[in-house]
Amino acid sequence: MNRFHSSLVIVLAAFFAACNDDFENYSMSPDDVLTFSTDTVAFDTIVSTIRTPFAAFNIRNTSSKKLLISSVSLEKGGNFKINVDGRAGDSFSDIEILAKDSLYVLVAVQPSENQSDIPTEILDRIVFVTNGVRQTVVLQAVAQDVEIRKEIRVTTDSTLNNAKPYLIYDSLVVQAGATLTVSAGSRLYMHPDAEIIVHGTLQLLGTEENPVTIRGDRFDQMVGIPYDRIPGQWGGIYFDSESYNNVIEYAQIRNGSYGLIFAESDPLQPKLTMQNSVLTNFKGMLLRATNCLMSIENCELSNARDGLLTLAGGCYTLSHCTLANYYFSGKAEYGWGNTKDATVFLHDNTQAAFENCIIWGANYNSTSRISFAEEAQNLHYTFRNCLFSNEATNDDPTDPDATIINCIIGEDPKFRIILSPDKNKAEFIYDFRLQEDSPALLPDGDYIGCYRIKN
Repeated sequence: MNRFHSSLVIVLAAFFAACNDDFENYSMSPDDVLTFSTDTVAFDTIVSTIRTPFAAFNIRNTSSKKLLISSVSLEKGGNFKINVDGRAGDSFSDIEILAKDSLYVLVAVQPSENQSDIPTEILDRIVFVTNGVRQTVVLQAVAQDVEIRKEIRVTTDSTLNNAKPYLIYDSLVVQAGATLTVSAGSRLYMHPDAEIIVHGTLQLLGTEENPVTIRGDRFDQMVGIPYDRIPGQWGGIYFDSESYNNVIEYAQIRNGSYGLIFAESDPLQPKLTMQNSVLTNFKGMLLRATNCLMSIENCELSNARDGLLTLAGGCYTLSHCTLANYYFSGKAEYGWGNTKDATVFLHDNTQAAFENCIIWGANYNSTSRISFAEEAQNLHYTFRNCLFSNEATNDDPTDPDATIINCIIGEDPKFRIILSPDKNKAEFIYDFRLQEDSPALLPDGDYIGCYRIKN
């Protein structure tokens, strides 16, 4: 018994000695504290009640000894969620960080409804206490309440107002005989795979100061690129055969799988009037129409993998439009694809008039050709006061009604494109306004494309 007792005393003594040695290996100096990869974790505008993906930052111990972080906690709690070194919660204690080592903190936000139509700023801090020293990292977000709509069926004339954005799940369907009016300043955030399907009539009535916006519902980033600049975030807008008198004014529609698709229609009835709008950044075809009557004026059609404009039968007028295909596949891991197709496709039985339009697209293997169907029949087209690539007349059909008048061929329009302010990463910022020395700015004060010079 005495031997056993003596052995136990020796083991316990050794254990506590080891613990004491380990404890002494921690730096106790208030000069040895944490360093952070950022002092603020900021989220773009986010949707109330919807949890965001995690953002991450790095904690580093630059000391030659281990540090023991006494506590890590949210100062307020409630909206932000944190994960420290693989552990989720609101507060943590006694977190070890080895000498010259680091660990990650993940942050997500799931804000409560603000009961307000205007965005509300949310602030919190993560508080770290090490060797008695208090350090903080600021957490910042702007939360926006939304109207969540699922499987919307518009059966009578209806209006969407601009008080709050709409988060659209599944599909928004305008039934035959009904008109859906979307008022100026309205924002439609489309969930993945959500579509707008129009059997009746759609009117997007924005203004220059308050455009209508239709885009995906993600506000975070993928490999440093905002999702708002990544195509394929939602479906697109489909107009059925019996849908007529559609109007799009001052709208910004972007980052879907396809843009506007118009089914075969009666070319004697007006299908679409579109003015002062931007369609950009689509994974498929940007605008496809069959046997339609359509007028497009002062619009930007840009960046789509499968091309910008396919017209097959019908009558179309495009005036002061910029058609620019700089769709970029990015790196292989992004899962995008380069377009090798033409920017504009014209097929049989089509009448198309382009006036004061730019048709271009030179970067990243996209082309700016205008493609004509082989041996096209009854194809009548006019390009008047336009600027396009010197490839634009390749494979022209021998059509006596084909007309090219006073066009600039093969001169770079000199857009203000900025792929990235930071040369070390691509941010895909496309600005299709014109530089001051652009050949599309004419000596008489007129201009080609949809943009004059604006600061």
